[in-house]
Amino acid sequence: MNSNIISRKQTGFTLIELAIVLVIIGVLIGSFLGTLGARIDTTRRAEAQEDLENIKNALLGYAFSSGGPYLPCPCTDDCDVDTVNPQPGLENREGNGSCTAGTAVGYLPWGTLGLKPADSWNTLYRYWVDPDFSDDGTGAGSVIDLSDTGSGRVRTRNPDGTSTPLVASNVVAVVLTSGKNTYGGLSVDGNARPAIPAGNVDEIDNADANSEFVSRPPSEVGASTPGGEFDDIVFWISDYEIKARMVEAGILP
Repeated sequence: MNSNIISRKQTGFTLIELAIVLVIIGVLIGSFLGTLGARIDTTRRAEAQEDLENIKNALLGYAFSSGGPYLPCPCTDDCDVDTVNPQPGLENREGNGSCTAGTAVGYLPWGTLGLKPADSWNTLYRYWVDPDFSDDGTGAGSVIDLSDTGSGRVRTRNPDGTSTPLVASNVVAVVLTSGKNTYGGLSVDGNARPAIPAGNVDEIDNADANSEFVSRPPSEVGASTPGGEFDDIVFWISDYEIKARMVEAGILP
């Protein structure tokens, strides 16, 4: 062997080794991002649920402190923050002192209640109230008394596709968020969110103008679930709850 030939040991990575390392790094980053995204979604849902609980207490507090007792009407005009109205988010109370069937559903009157306007996804909260429980007594109606019963209903969807009432017919107010998908909602700056797909029948029920709502566990995008994709979070007040709280507070006998 020629002693002048110097054997040099190869150093560094081959292309195959580099490719393997990059694949491993990509898998780790993808796993991390997926876990981070899931944690963010979980945190936002928890924040929205906490907000809804605070909203519920604010609605009850309004009923206790108002001249009534009565609940606020929804906001149906100038509800977003990107408006020329210097006081956006106010309730729309009709001249007869109540909200009619047509104005009983809209957005949470966050300006009236002194709350933040939107959920964790910057979408306004939807709000429905039984007109009989929003009457301030200045018109032909009367404020809340022990004989009043709520007209709203909340149901859930069973795995076999059937529906079961959660609250049969005594709901007086409902507040909900359209969740991460934001379908059918209005952004905090007044832009319409994507329309609800036709297959999401339970979310459609929550966005229409009637007094029936659906509350059930969320289902993932693309999942073949009875009632369609669903990630709404729904809170409600029953007539039993509001009247019991008012009796405790000495507002009702």
